[in-house]
Amino acid sequence: MSHPFFRGVACGMTAALLLLPVAGRAQSIPAWAPTLDSVVTAALATSRAPGATVAVVHNGRLVYTKGYGLANVETRLPMEAGMLLRVGSVTKMFTGALLASLAEKGQLDMQQPIGTYVTSLAGKRVGTVTTHQLMTHSAGWIDNAVAYGRMGEGALGEVMREVGDTLFFTDAGRTFSYSNPSISMAGYVAEVAGKQRYASLVESLVMRPTGMSRSTFKPLEALTWPIAMGHLVAGANNPPTIVRPFTENTAQWASGFLLSSAPELARFAMAVMNDGELDGARVFPQGVIRRLTTGYVPHPGGSGLDSAMYAYGLVVGRTALFGRPERVWTHGGSINGYNADVYMLPDRKTAVVTLVNGPGSGIAGIRLKALELALGTAPQGRPVTATRELTAAERAQLVGRYAMGRRVVEVREAEGGLVLVQDGMSVPLLRGGDNEIVGRAPATVRMHTRVENGRVTYLYSGSRALARQP
Repeated sequence: MSHPFFRGVACGMTAALLLLPVAGRAQSIPAWAPTLDSVVTAALATSRAPGATVAVVHNGRLVYTKGYGLANVETRLPMEAGMLLRVGSVTKMFTGALLASLAEKGQLDMQQPIGTYVTSLAGKRVGTVTTHQLMTHSAGWIDNAVAYGRMGEGALGEVMREVGDTLFFTDAGRTFSYSNPSISMAGYVAEVAGKQRYASLVESLVMRPTGMSRSTFKPLEALTWPIAMGHLVAGANNPPTIVRPFTENTAQWASGFLLSSAPELARFAMAVMNDGELDGARVFPQGVIRRLTTGYVPHPGGSGLDSAMYAYGLVVGRTALFGRPERVWTHGGSINGYNADVYMLPDRKTAVVTLVNGPGSGIAGIRLKALELALGTAPQGRPVTATRELTAAERAQLVGRYAMGRRVVEVREAEGGLVLVQDGMSVPLLRGGDNEIVGRAPATVRMHTRVENGRVTYLYSGSRALARQP
């Protein structure tokens, strides 16, 4: 959210198009390619991201992938379709696939307390949560994302063996609340259960079987391949600048540090949508795909999807954007100077992968146009929910103090209505859709609520929950 409560270059296209082998020959460029190219170029100009790579899958085949703009604003290196970029939380679906693979092999029981595997946590409250709860963001842990930290593959264990009960902000199993530390811990449980380093396990069990030959967690390996630098834009009149030093924290690799490319992510999406088969061969057991894509925990807000649930590193739900209700599997990612999005329509075996090396505000428009062009169907707009004043009963349900870790907000009565207060600033509130409150314009606050026994017990800001305080 852009409200302070919650915290230009126009790049031309490059000729970095990959010709895609289909039935032993090079596939022709889709007729709609120039239209998509113009949309991506416009999105880069508006968002001021230096470059992007896009891959489009349709009917289970990679039909188009291209690089746009610049990989590096200082050297003016053009973006290539196959360049590596950090993909942020898109990484979580790979951690999920790894855990699902270990569970299918019988090496890991997702329902066992993690203290069974991480013995230093046995006897602590933090050791009583399950790997399933960690992977579904339902362990009751706070969120933090630390861009810089320890290096070396031993760092994951060094950090995770020492975590304490201060990670909790609510009881395990009570609610969904996005937590990067929980996914990092799940990665370490996989390392212990699989008896190999986390990165080696993901490579051998998930990435290499799908032909992701360049994707890696290791920056020193990534630098031997064509790679795009991450960029930040500070202020309306400042140009993008390269993020220095390169972002690295080995202890959080499992939650958001994968380096990959649009075409390689597309191969993973193809295998997942095809129930574990790729290029006529089985690369994942069907049980792995079932575990990975099953929705386990309700996801308030749901990434714009209906009936959204969180699976293992994927948001799963439904959309009627293209004329009929259909399943969606998706996840986005953001990490210092990079933004990413993987969006799958499994029933049509269609997917769009979008990676940018700068601000990600243009990604949604790129994805929507790519889907429209690939499917040949114009999207339908979602109905706009009207806002209204909160009733006296709704105000009574909401008034209170809510927190997750150090983040605290308070809902108070003021001038005949409610205001949301944080850090001395307040925003008047209105009722939006079901279980939703929004800030009175021009504020951009939008939160979901959970009501139990006549009062709100959790506020959801994006994917994070804040628990009512006594």
